[in-house]
Amino acid sequence: MSGVKRVEFDARLLDSLLEASDKNHPDEFFAMLGGSIDAETITIDSLIVVPFEASDSGAIFDLLSVHTCDVIGTFHSHPYGDPVPSEDDLMLFKRLGAVHAIAAYPYTPDRVEFYDKSGRNITPVVEVRYTADEEANNR
Repeated sequence: MSGVKRVEFDARLLDSLLEASDKNHPDEFFAMLGGSIDAETITIDSLIVVPFEASDSGAIFDLLSVHTCDVIGTFHSHPYGDPVPSEDDLMLFKRLGAVHAIAAYPYTPDRVEFYDKSGRNITPVVEVRYTADEEANNR
């Protein structure tokens, strides 16, 4: 995250991702995230739909089916354990996107941790807020 000082994550999107994780439990849930990057801020405000297969031990998707240049990061659930990246997660982080979120059961905002592509925890620089409302109010 060279130069980036802050990550803004849309709260409605996070709520939806946590709800999807809960509905998919006890299997993993996986999603790719879209948004924008500027000199100091990464904004995550959209979902990139990707078909995937999941089990309680992982999620599989076809990376070739995605326009990876649109992907800002990923979100997935850990049905058991903590929101800490596995070795497979770390390999994915290196290949795809700048920000990665992992939610652990029970799927609440305080059980989500954020990581950069190197696997460093960046949760302290992530601000979860209602970005779509602010944009609509500024028009």
